[in-house]
Amino acid sequence: MATRFLFDPPRPKPKAKAGAGIKSLLVRCPSTSRLTDTGRTIDEKRWPTAKVKTQKFTCQHCGAVHSWGKEDVILGRPLQ
Repeated sequence: MATRFLFDPPRPKPKAKAGAGIKSLLVRCPSTSRLTDTGRTIDEKRWPTAKVKTQKFTCQHCGAVHSWGKEDVILGRPLQ
């Protein structure tokens, strides 16, 4: 039987040092409309010129595999 969490399972800390300009790349789940952390971070100043290829990840909220690109990203505070 699979373990189900009431809350999101613990995740590893972001690789980049969390500073004022470091942001997490968040994507909205199309099934639940909840934001999901992609596990990636970027310096906010670099975001406007960043090139992002289409990525896939398994959603923490619905369990489906979603594709996302730069246009789908919402910059948020990194989780610590």
